[in-house]
Amino acid sequence: MMLCWRLEAGGLAPEPAGPETALWVDLVNPGREELSRLSALIGAEPPTREEQEEIELSSRLYVENGVAVMTALLPAYTESERAQIGPVSFMLTPQQLVTVRHHDPRPFETYPKRAGKAALPCSSAATALIGLLEEIIDRLADITELAGRRIEALSLKTFESEKAASGDLRGALKEIGRLDGRVAQLRDSLVTLERLLGFLGPVLDHQKAGKDAKTILKSQLRDVRTISEQAGYLMQKTAFLLDATLGLISVEQNGIIKIFSVVAVVFLPPTLVASIYGMNFEWMPELGWRWGYPAALGLMALSAAAPLIYFKRKGWF
Repeated sequence: MMLCWRLEAGGLAPEPAGPETALWVDLVNPGREELSRLSALIGAEPPTREEQEEIELSSRLYVENGVAVMTALLPAYTESERAQIGPVSFMLTPQQLVTVRHHDPRPFETYPKRAGKAALPCSSAATALIGLLEEIIDRLADITELAGRRIEALSLKTFESEKAASGDLRGALKEIGRLDGRVAQLRDSLVTLERLLGFLGPVLDHQKAGKDAKTILKSQLRDVRTISEQAGYLMQKTAFLLDATLGLISVEQNGIIKIFSVVAVVFLPPTLVASIYGMNFEWMPELGWRWGYPAALGLMALSAAAPLIYFKRKGWF
């Protein structure tokens, strides 16, 4: 699918005429025909999905025939169970911005409506890219804040409840795993975005972008680094939360084992007494004693009560 946007009153509006007259061309799951059409238009090959997923820096940030090609990882569906992260390529020419993606990050839906309200007026392909990156950074900041709130809520649920059941702790482990995965995705995205912004600076200089554009780019780079530091803190917090939850589960299991140990110790002396008087020796003095049977029962009860009293005083249960 090919979405085309033209410049209109400092903002963006759909361009029905096609990519030839569009300021921004957004390719979503493009086919071979669409890629060939854009390649002929801008004079550079849009990256395929396989090329976008390569991890080498030279495959993600390069210039081809005067067209800057930059690829970053961006998250999508962050509020749902099907959260994902995927590569998005930005191709910048002096006249057009082309984006190539295979998933639906929210900024690509919201930015066209807000382009006219951005800090830097949308007046060229470069300013359109800067505005889109600003929307992406704001979205990443929101995702970081959302992850932080969820981690804090899970921490309160785990540590401030009077008694956490084992089922609750097992559920907490799964939630910690999900949150840690989201934060890890976020850090991957921020790292690639920071590299993209660093690469974009010389590109804007080459295209002789205005001073305001470069000033905002530097501000965006600082924002990305700040968000990345916050994401690193959240990863440390999830690691601590994971260790603490495993510790609580271990304490609970130790408590169960302690109960079985106390029960075993309590029943051991009565078992010994019963075993002694269950022996089939011919001469046992207590066998002819009238009160032998009640005395044996009393001895067993006393030997069972003594460990219970001792453990209770020690506070073992």
